[in-house]
Amino acid sequence: MIFKRIIYALLYRDGSFHLSRNFRLQKVGDVNWLKDNFGFGETCDYIDELMIINVTQEPTKKDFEKYFNDIDLLRKKIFVPITLGGGIRNFSNAKACFDNGADKILINYLAHKNLSTIEEISKIYGEQAISIMVDFKLEGKEFFTYVNSGKIKSLSLNSFLKSLKNLKFGEIILNSIDRDGTAAGLEMKSLDILPNDFNNPVLLMGGAGKPEHFFEVLNNSKISGLITANLFNFLGSGLEEARQFSLRKNINLIKFSKITNE
Repeated sequence: MIFKRIIYALLYRDGSFHLSRNFRLQKVGDVNWLKDNFGFGETCDYIDELMIINVTQEPTKKDFEKYFNDIDLLRKKIFVPITLGGGIRNFSNAKACFDNGADKILINYLAHKNLSTIEEISKIYGEQAISIMVDFKLEGKEFFTYVNSGKIKSLSLNSFLKSLKNLKFGEIILNSIDRDGTAAGLEMKSLDILPNDFNNPVLLMGGAGKPEHFFEVLNNSKISGLITANLFNFLGSGLEEARQFSLRKNINLIKFSKITNE
């Protein structure tokens, strides 16, 4: 049986965690703030995976070291699979993520610029360990992809997805820049762009703000999971309520011991 997934994403930049709206970042605190304000042990009971995205611009070796050190502090209270990524430009960056505890890595830049490196990573770590995130905007009636944190326009979303046809990777994440941080619902129309022969699992990101949004996405047969980076969904009972709501609607989620759908 294949279960749907709810994934939480933390955005990390220059040693601190951030909120994002349309890819404009707002600093909220460092790893100590996060540890003091998040009940990680409890909150992770309501997610299937945790994603920690390094959105530091042109990260240096020192930036990566700080990123991994902070992740190591968090991992002691996390008992769900972890995806690490952001700033992965080569095989060495990917290897460093796996060496520092990643179950999967998140790739964006390489999917636009260097597919051969993704193939190399896939041969060593397995295609299931590679998640490709594509950031996109709606322009007129067409979706276009962007790189460099949404600053540089690239291919149309349709052309980008077709370019991945023969690439070995685990899943694709469609991340709407327009919906990012708005809590206005996810961009469901992006699913219409998927090629008919696209067989990789698809996840949506950008816009989740209430339990009904989670249900709308997870109830779609084309979708394998939802990712939210809304920090305030993670604080308090937001994720617990979203999971319970979807379970009551008979979404095929793993029912953790602390959750009932009655």
